[in-house]
Amino acid sequence: MWIAPRLAERIWGRRDLGGWVSVSRIGVHGPIGEAWLTDVNCEVETGGTLGALLARDQPARTAPPLLAKLLFTSAPLSVQVHPTDVAAHASGVLASGKDEAWHVLEATSDAQVWIGFHQPVTARMLRATSADGTVLSLMRRHAVRTGETLFVPAGTVHAIGAGLVLLEVQDPIDVTYRLFDYGRPRPLQIDEALSVADLRSSRVVIGTATMATRQILAVAPRFVLERIESENGFTLRSDGSREHIVVPLADGATVDGRALARGSAVLVPAMGDPVGIAGAAVAVLHSGLGPSPCLAMS
Repeated sequence: MWIAPRLAERIWGRRDLGGWVSVSRIGVHGPIGEAWLTDVNCEVETGGTLGALLARDQPARTAPPLLAKLLFTSAPLSVQVHPTDVAAHASGVLASGKDEAWHVLEATSDAQVWIGFHQPVTARMLRATSADGTVLSLMRRHAVRTGETLFVPAGTVHAIGAGLVLLEVQDPIDVTYRLFDYGRPRPLQIDEALSVADLRSSRVVIGTATMATRQILAVAPRFVLERIESENGFTLRSDGSREHIVVPLADGATVDGRALARGSAVLVPAMGDPVGIAGAAVAVLHSGLGPSPCLAMS
């Protein structure tokens, strides 16, 4: 199932996407911050939207298994946090919390992110520093390099800096609580953020891409992110329980002999036919638990 990206304007985005997305910008006038690769409103090659196609096969279904995006940053994003499974279940509305992973496609020499805290903090400290703009001083800073992958569990306070192109993969829960936003005119959700934030100290979990044929980059409760590059190609076979999303990491990747352009994606259904993937490196996002995707290397 071939999917076209949906562009989203963001105040921290870019006008030059550096060749990562080739879709038309008709109707988009401001800086682009995100290209949604698996949103329900993305168009599919066979016509209509991804959401409509999924609902046709499974009427009770409202979303794809996972959300994949490209992020383009020219300014820092807000300091924010996403709900945990516990908070999601308590809400009675959300299906789950929101874990995410960032695979770094491009990074300027001074690009950085902040994930979690140096040492334990209190809710009072977090509220006060969010109000006076010093919250980043509590957080663990990481200088980012191309090829790294960073895992951000639900409940982890985090922020993304300028100068980055990221592949972001996450649970399909579009809920974000902002703590600090550099004075920009967007609402904050301090109380909600404090109710879900993990106030303990944390460490940054980093995976680094190598020249290995296959490498697991991130493992979350509901997804596995893998980087694959095989000179002879490989076959992706679903086992009937997992769905898979294939995203190119460079020009030259093919799926069943067709070029897969940067900024696009292919969804392989759980009951779908095997697909052959070759050429340049790709990211394969597997729904479900555990690093045991169904691949046959050529």
